[in-house]
Amino acid sequence: MSASLIQRDAIRPPGRSEARATAALLLAGAGLVAMSLVLPHPSGGHEVALIATALGMALAGLIVWFLSSWVPPTASRVLLAATVLVTGVLIWESGLAVGQYGTIFTWATLISAYFFSRRVAAFHLVWLLLVYAGSLAVVESTGGYSPVTRWLFSAVSLTVVMLFVSNLVARRQHADIRARRFFDLSQDMLSTMDMQGRCIEANAAWQRSLGYRPAEMRGRRLLDLTHPDDHVGATKEAFRVFRGEVSEGLETRVRAKDGSWHWLRTSSVFEPLEGLVYARSTDVTERRANQEERERLMGEVELLARSDALTGLPNRRALDDQLPREMARALRMATPLCLAIIDIDHFKAYNDTHGHLAGDAVLRGCAAAWDGELRGEDMILRFGGEEFLAILSGCSPADATEIVERLRAATPEGQTCSAGLAVWQPGESVDELVARADKALYEAKESGRNRLIAAA
Repeated sequence: MSASLIQRDAIRPPGRSEARATAALLLAGAGLVAMSLVLPHPSGGHEVALIATALGMALAGLIVWFLSSWVPPTASRVLLAATVLVTGVLIWESGLAVGQYGTIFTWATLISAYFFSRRVAAFHLVWLLLVYAGSLAVVESTGGYSPVTRWLFSAVSLTVVMLFVSNLVARRQHADIRARRFFDLSQDMLSTMDMQGRCIEANAAWQRSLGYRPAEMRGRRLLDLTHPDDHVGATKEAFRVFRGEVSEGLETRVRAKDGSWHWLRTSSVFEPLEGLVYARSTDVTERRANQEERERLMGEVELLARSDALTGLPNRRALDDQLPREMARALRMATPLCLAIIDIDHFKAYNDTHGHLAGDAVLRGCAAAWDGELRGEDMILRFGGEEFLAILSGCSPADATEIVERLRAATPEGQTCSAGLAVWQPGESVDELVARADKALYEAKESGRNRLIAAA
């Protein structure tokens, strides 16, 4: 037998409740005999036989109680019928058909009416009344009433008890059936779990969503179906629920019967009196996929908004985000920050002579060549037209000059470029720093181009 089947049987095997009720009846009957012998009681009867019978009932009750998980429902019915027969023997051994031992008949009727169908309960009542009739026929005393009168009183009383309890059970069963219909019709995945996290009951939505029939879910630890990466979060949430808090919106990945992973959003609450967790889960796999796709598209849109379509470099919008962060870091770490604006010389004339496609190729070539010459912490972006801007973090003016000259030397297609370099001064704004670098670029172009000028 597999471990999962053992777990399921350990939860609530069929017939265990009936077997334990019968075992309790045997133990209670033995206790009743002991009390009747210890407390003041009428003389007569076979006390040794009563003690032996009581010990046998107690021993049988203990055995049935501890083996109740393996006692099938049919065996419980036979045990109850045997208990009724033993009760008839107790009445005969006591020598008196009046008193405490008839109480066991009432208990047996209650058990049969509660656990068995009305037809089976009726058969048990007939058997009980036959046993009682036999006891009345052989007992020494019937307490002043004729055996027939006492039997009729008992028959009427026990029949009323049986019918009343059977009717209550039938009403409860009808209510359970109605609730079960709503339970199974729900599109949400409803379940109850014990304190070990094992599923006690699951509705049909589990099969519709994950492929597991309710019978397959019973006894299964839901954590075993949860993705390993979600175990910690699920366990923490379970502790919150057991502390009496309501869990809402826990999202975990759960393995379906076909091996695929589904995202479930689960809300749960713990009922301490029953020791059960009531949970409602919704399959949000499609919603999560749509959300992830939306986030991916939004990321692409954001990237496109911050990127230059021609060169693939960041654009001026990225400058508005990146340069303030670099200024803050330079101030915090007391390191220099340099900014250079680079302009391709005579680019308009090149465009007019060779065409815009050739001009675009020069822009792409310059972007790739210059980006490849920078350090990992540096950033180059297209500032507009044929102008590019380089942010050189943690770079002294001398080192920045060397880097910019390296960029100018890497300019492809036989082109040249001019550059203006500025060192950020604490307290200086983005616009002020860019303006100083742009002024230095203008001086470089006015001085004959193909050179670098550092701002004062």
